[in-house]
Amino acid sequence: MRLRWGIITGMIGGVVACRPSDVLSVPAPAGVTTSRALASQAGAEAAFTNARFQLFSAVAGELNVLTWSELLTDEFVFNGVTADPGDANIDARATAAGGGFAEGGDGGWQALLNARSVLLLAVPGLATYEPAGGQSKVGEAYALIGYAELFLAEDYCAGTPLDRVLPGGAGVQYGTPLTTDSLLGVAEVHFDSALAHANGDATVEGLASVGLGRTLLDRGQYLAAGMAVSTVPVGFVYNTELAPSYDAGGVSISNMYAYAYSYPYGSFLRFFNVSDGEGGNGLHYRSAADPRLTFDSSLTTADGGTWYLPTKFEVNFAYLPLATGVEAALIGAEATLQGGDAGGWATDLNAIRANAPGTYLQLADSVPSLTPDSTLTASAAEQVDVMFRERAFWLFGTGTRLGDLRRLVRQYGRDQSTVYPTGPYANGNNPNLPSPLPNYGTDVDLTLPTAAGLASDGLTAITNPNYKGCVTPTSSA
Repeated sequence: MRLRWGIITGMIGGVVACRPSDVLSVPAPAGVTTSRALASQAGAEAAFTNARFQLFSAVAGELNVLTWSELLTDEFVFNGVTADPGDANIDARATAAGGGFAEGGDGGWQALLNARSVLLLAVPGLATYEPAGGQSKVGEAYALIGYAELFLAEDYCAGTPLDRVLPGGAGVQYGTPLTTDSLLGVAEVHFDSALAHANGDATVEGLASVGLGRTLLDRGQYLAAGMAVSTVPVGFVYNTELAPSYDAGGVSISNMYAYAYSYPYGSFLRFFNVSDGEGGNGLHYRSAADPRLTFDSSLTTADGGTWYLPTKFEVNFAYLPLATGVEAALIGAEATLQGGDAGGWATDLNAIRANAPGTYLQLADSVPSLTPDSTLTASAAEQVDVMFRERAFWLFGTGTRLGDLRRLVRQYGRDQSTVYPTGPYANGNNPNLPSPLPNYGTDVDLTLPTAAGLASDGLTAITNPNYKGCVTPTSSA
């Protein structure tokens, strides 16, 4: 079951013929992109369409970035000890392969890099051949490049090199390992480029603004982050769009929730489930009975328990939000708090709650306001707790939580043992496991691929001579 993550790239308009695992392996696959193929509006658009699909699949597809990052945090708990025990280590915060366990994040990491490479190849063609009315596609491509880099920085340890496939079959330009902040800096440049090429398109401006604000927040530049998102309306949403259900023919790819819900041959794909107070530090996503997070509990997990599907993803199984106006408003609120204005911060958070029917959740009613004792009169530490709890419930399952937990360690000085699930690991001594996992580990991010992990998952070995894997411990935020 280790290859469930597979992404179909195929041939679109004769432009792209590379597998997700080929990006860091040179020479570049024959016909990745030819000058002739990109030398037209149709060719550039085909490359862009395919790369966008690859980015959506890398982020939201089954067994890709969201699956693993959310298992590593307190959002998801592993429910596949019987069906696929080799993945339990990700939930237990021991992410490296070994002893029968898998690394987990390798496929998503390579898929993000693949999507990024093809998006970069598409940009010059779009800029040259798109008519004036279509130039916003250049901005959208730059924004999606930024998101690929943002997820690489937020979810993985430092050390990712940004290789670039050269046009015309000229090979690959190798990158060198980057620190987390350097990778965020590259993303920031691409989000700035996206805004410069948005051509007045509100969707592209919203996508790029939220990405830029999130990147600046990750870099601790709170005031700039707040300014970046200040014009994004709370009702804005940019969705990843994949197939709405499992495709027996394998032609299309659905997102992780749609695939697990609709798979007709059993429940083993429901190996992830919504957590509830996981590892002592985790939030009580299920038992809080919060209107922002309600569930369909009609199906069972891989191990026979109740599967909790967030109903916000069931409304349209084809969609999973990549950027929302809610996230923009939360970034603005955190910037206000960092500026020392607790009153303005409380007003910001309560304004989002009051506007709940107009957000991407489209709730029937507003969410009750936060009380003064949790905002205005709360201690500084309690205010931070509330800020991150609001982010957790508004943005659950959309890929922001791992970055937030790392920020609590890196920017707010929290010890990882007070932020991530810790202590005894449930089912850690289950006889189905390859080896015992009696306690949570200390990893705070996903590991970069190792030779052993790639081999065990049947993925292509990395041939970039500069690649060294993680250049900082996975226990360091």
